[in-house]
Amino acid sequence: MSMLADLVEVVIGVDTHKDTHTAALLDTRTGGVLARATVSTDPDGYAELMTLAEQRSGLGRGRWRALVATAPAGPAPGR
Repeated sequence: MSMLADLVEVVIGVDTHKDTHTAALLDTRTGGVLARATVSTDPDGYAELMTLAEQRSGLGRGRWRALVATAPAGPAPGR
């Protein structure tokens, strides 16, 4: 099994909410945070995240690979 750092240089994690999304760009080789941003959940916020990711990762549009996962809305099971 490959390590993530062997496959990609940057990972973007996003904590999604109803009104905002908070993203962190991580360097897979060091685990360091390259950038953080909280944006609105509208087209302008999405564009801001795309621009941030492109600038900080050095990858232009069309060179992305993504895995998107979010938690379901509402309280955690059993609460």
